[in-house]
Amino acid sequence: MRRLWGYMLRRRGAVTLSLAGAALGGLAQATVPLAERQIVNGVIITHRSPLWPWLVLMVGLAAATFGFAYLRRYYGGRVALGVQYDLRNAMHDHLQRMDAATLQRMPTGQLVGRANSDATLVQGLLNFFPIMSSNVLLVILSIGVMVWLSPLLSVVSLVLLPALAILSYRMRSRVFPASWDAQQREGEVVQIVDEGLSGVRVVKAFGQERRELERVTRAAEGLYGSQMRAVRLQARFQPVLQAIPGLGQAAILALGGWMVLHHRISLGTFLAFSTYVAQLVAPAQRLASLMTIAQQARAGVERIFQLLDLEPGIADAPAAVALPGLRGDVEFRDVTFGYGGGGEAALDGFSLEVRAGQRVALVGPSGSGKSSAVFLLERFDDPQTGAVLVDGHDLRDVTLASLRRQIGVAFEDSFLFSESVRDNISYSRPDAPFEEIVAAARAAGAHDFIRALPDGYDTTVGERGLSLSGGQRQRVALARALLGKPRILVLDDATSAVDATTEEAVHAALREVMAGRTTILVAHRRSTLRLAERIVVVDHGRVVEDGEHDELMARSELYRALLSGLEDV
Repeated sequence: MRRLWGYMLRRRGAVTLSLAGAALGGLAQATVPLAERQIVNGVIITHRSPLWPWLVLMVGLAAATFGFAYLRRYYGGRVALGVQYDLRNAMHDHLQRMDAATLQRMPTGQLVGRANSDATLVQGLLNFFPIMSSNVLLVILSIGVMVWLSPLLSVVSLVLLPALAILSYRMRSRVFPASWDAQQREGEVVQIVDEGLSGVRVVKAFGQERRELERVTRAAEGLYGSQMRAVRLQARFQPVLQAIPGLGQAAILALGGWMVLHHRISLGTFLAFSTYVAQLVAPAQRLASLMTIAQQARAGVERIFQLLDLEPGIADAPAAVALPGLRGDVEFRDVTFGYGGGGEAALDGFSLEVRAGQRVALVGPSGSGKSSAVFLLERFDDPQTGAVLVDGHDLRDVTLASLRRQIGVAFEDSFLFSESVRDNISYSRPDAPFEEIVAAARAAGAHDFIRALPDGYDTTVGERGLSLSGGQRQRVALARALLGKPRILVLDDATSAVDATTEEAVHAALREVMAGRTTILVAHRRSTLRLAERIVVVDHGRVVEDGEHDELMARSELYRALLSGLEDV
């Protein structure tokens, strides 16, 4: 609650109005039994005063209770939804700043669960906050007036409080673990469903629909069992919490009736006291619901802040500076890098210099470290030893935003958002004029097929761009990289899914685009090598050969072997 309070204070005005409505509404409700007492004692029994002023007061109190309840609920709801909105945005922003290695260790289902169900639980708890504030004030005022009206009857009322407190604490200690486990299992179900939908082609290709059904069934059974555990606990504790105030009310009615018959208290006092007791029953019953919601929300809050407390492995250093406009010099200086989990290093003493404006192709066996090198250039990871520099700046000393703004990347796995083609291309430069979007699409060989789509550039490509072919997705992704007008361009087998005729046209356009730009090409096909003026052979995480095609053919057996294995298109 302390951390949530910080989010609530971002909406101080709404919090203040909600709490004011809660306080004034509680005060209005606490005044009603006193007015009833005066009507019975001063009007009905003794006829000392007229009835109409008291009726006007009762109507006024009813109107005030309605108005303050509206104020409390409306602004309390705004605060709850606002905090939920802020938490979801904070989680999404935090995930976008997390490094790739950390994200790969976190199941997607758990992340979706935190952003969805956990945030909803928090919103439900905060909806109760102003209501319970009003109830707490009502309880305090009611008990105070009850003590003033009849100390003896008040003792009977106060005996109930310790019983409610003990039972609530026991419920709290048992419901929380059940709620935490249920929310974890819900994330597991979401994870399995997400994997099944994302890999539906693989599932169908191998005829494993039954296996996927069994997986989700097992996970759903675990979730059902965990949720039933929480239901059993609620069924055990909530009826008792609700019954205790009823038993206390019966005891007070019995003792109060005896005191009226023996003229120890007036009938009006007894009526007022009974009304106060009835008013206390509702808060006590709400307490049972609140304890359940609070423990579920506590589990949700802890899961949310557990995520927000994760530190990104890749982040701006405290003294990081903005990178100025680049010339495009790139240097890998004796870099060693390995992925988590141990095993052989992806890069081991990798050293390479690329001058500004050069077109360099990296070629090597599978797993030789080519893609790892370009990942380090984008600073998706940091080297364990050595350094990666652009224009003499160590990447760890510059801000990520200023670095990535000047590097354009197109990967073999071309991810597209479920937006229009125009929005996907302009992702690198959201403010780019349409004419430049078209120019980038032409350079990537995408303009003709985009124009043939049902809505042209406004056609929505569907989730992950799966409504387009692999080659079409790659060309849209390439256009996205080119639109950013990067000083350094990285193409990691970015035309692997394109047919030979189209690739030749794309390469012709790329030669113009690459002029004056530093370009690093990860080559898996012979045709890619034709774009480079310099070829670097990588093996076991090191640069083993460096030169032009004819030189390498003459002196490098590994290069000749690699070239014979590359697809010729």
